[in-house]
Amino acid sequence: MSLAAFTVEQRDAVHRLLAAKVARMMGRKLEEGDWAEVYCRAKGLPNRGWSNLNIDVMHEGLGVEHKMLCYRSDTNIARACGETLMHPAATRSIRVPTGRVSADRAMRDILRQYAGLIEDRTGKVRTQAPQGAEIDMRTGWLLWQESLRQFLYFEERMSPPNPDDYTAE
Repeated sequence: MSLAAFTVEQRDAVHRLLAAKVARMMGRKLEEGDWAEVYCRAKGLPNRGWSNLNIDVMHEGLGVEHKMLCYRSDTNIARACGETLMHPAATRSIRVPTGRVSADRAMRDILRQYAGLIEDRTGKVRTQAPQGAEIDMRTGWLLWQESLRQFLYFEERMSPPNPDDYTAE
């Protein structure tokens, strides 16, 4: 289920800021740091910089991990709606079991690692949040055309997976 990522005013600010960013980029590839800057400015949040190793946005109980996917310019981004396109964010530190293990055991190990990573990142957001603040962990998904003409962004709750909800072959 997607969540409201922006107010109407923030959405309009994203549009203006992203258009200005694209103009200044002069044809170079859109990078994660570019999106982090636009996102934080539009929402009035401090931009802590972007890193593969840390959660992308962390402010007063909000934690957002961003994931980006580039589309060819001749493909309408709306075609992506309803498709499964990419792995969850924050998976660079996941290690696949070695040796001969069953598919089910490997899946459970990987999903436990991912759940642990989410719990660790939630803990980091909690330590930097004001006392008693509700912790809101999200994954933000940005799809963009290589021509930088179309963008699609949405957020969903980040929650640890339950291995019992999955099967492996």
